[in-house]
Amino acid sequence: MLRKTRLTLFSKILLSLLLAFSACAPLPPLPPLTAGTPEPSVTPSPSYTLLTHPDGALYAGDLVSLEVLSPTAFIPMEKSISVSLAGKILDIQRFAAFGVGNRSQVTFYWLWDTHGLQAGSYTLTFTVLPKGQSWEKTVELLPAAERPVLETKAQWKTADSLCCSIHYISGTDSEVDIETLKSMLDSQAANVEQRMSAKFNGKIPFTLIPRTLGHGGFTRDEIYVSYLHQNYAGSSTALVTHHEMVHWLDSQLGGELRPSIITEGLAVYLSDGHFKVEPILPRAAALIELGWFLPLRQLTDSFYTSQHEIGYAEAAALVSYLVSTYGWDEFNAMYQDVHQAASGFQSDALDAALQAHFKITLEQLEQDFTNFLRQQPVDDVTRTDLRLTVAFYDTVRRYQRQHDPSAYFLNAWLPDVMVMRQRGIVADFLRHPTTQLTRQVEALLVSGDANLRAADYGAAEADIRAANLLLDLAGRFSP
Repeated sequence: MLRKTRLTLFSKILLSLLLAFSACAPLPPLPPLTAGTPEPSVTPSPSYTLLTHPDGALYAGDLVSLEVLSPTAFIPMEKSISVSLAGKILDIQRFAAFGVGNRSQVTFYWLWDTHGLQAGSYTLTFTVLPKGQSWEKTVELLPAAERPVLETKAQWKTADSLCCSIHYISGTDSEVDIETLKSMLDSQAANVEQRMSAKFNGKIPFTLIPRTLGHGGFTRDEIYVSYLHQNYAGSSTALVTHHEMVHWLDSQLGGELRPSIITEGLAVYLSDGHFKVEPILPRAAALIELGWFLPLRQLTDSFYTSQHEIGYAEAAALVSYLVSTYGWDEFNAMYQDVHQAASGFQSDALDAALQAHFKITLEQLEQDFTNFLRQQPVDDVTRTDLRLTVAFYDTVRRYQRQHDPSAYFLNAWLPDVMVMRQRGIVADFLRHPTTQLTRQVEALLVSGDANLRAADYGAAEADIRAANLLLDLAGRFSP
């Protein structure tokens, strides 16, 4: 079920004016990034950056978490930060790498219980240990009575299906659609087992998140999938579910080292696409035509920091090529026999496995693979769809980095969900930034995704351009 988001008359007039002043030429190939460049992390500021959770406004009664981001790129593992309030230390934690992007930060999970506090300003004191700088940050608590109505009634619920133990929050779209979702999960799980010729070991723990995080799916201690009718990151819930289930079953099958390029390529290949069903080999062939193809050694060693859609499309086509060339059983035997290399590089580990099983180096594989791709037919629809898909998701990530940092995939806010369920914590997944700008940009992204899926490429490009113009405008007038 999809509820259409309509822009206000003011928004339409604003966007019309912005578009009137913009160039009418097509979007550049990869706005605002250059093809193949790594995804940027949050730009360090001259001093420590503080992120508070839940996102948006804080209310008396919240269990508050904090992220303190290092102003430098390196991780000072020997240092810690203490947080105190009115002279009382709330917690002390060490610096550590956080998220897929390994951002240097100190993370305080639910350190400040504000139950019983009055609304008002509270000053937190931060001190770098040992013998480091100290600084203060004032945090505003709004009255508990102003907490969003949904939160006051929301609670964690669980539903079992044949494949999964499904956790979700009451009052959300997941609860409305839970019977349909149970059937969908069972169908996707059965398909994954059939395609991988293996069975899941026990029920899959599955958490439905009522807000957009990353591109919509993560697999860690559980499978996490964003489910909401207005998901500005687009994607098909069924396909994302299938992708993450491939990861879950893949991890149960073992292997000393599972190179990211093969792990992610396998999930896209077995799901028949990344964010939607799509022709895998022609899209990868289009990468070569557009000059976007990434050398396999480079992509293998920096998969998650390479341009996202390029990396996943290329990896899926690589798995497809290996399976078609050597057969599933031989491919799988190679994949399960990758071992850590002395250098620590995944490319060296993959190279050794390729030589052991197929008598071919990674460089030789790349030459054969690209020659194979050059023989694939590529039409204008495939090129256009690929170009706009890359532009769309670059815009999603640009928006997240600037205005919804907890959702950015390299550093997504995914605290221990078992603790959240035990303690009845729901606000971390229910709250997200809600300003006039975020509503307008998200509405444009929802529209852009719908138009892209409908192959209305002119409308999709206009939506993507308008979203970037709004982000440009916000950047010019931000303090």
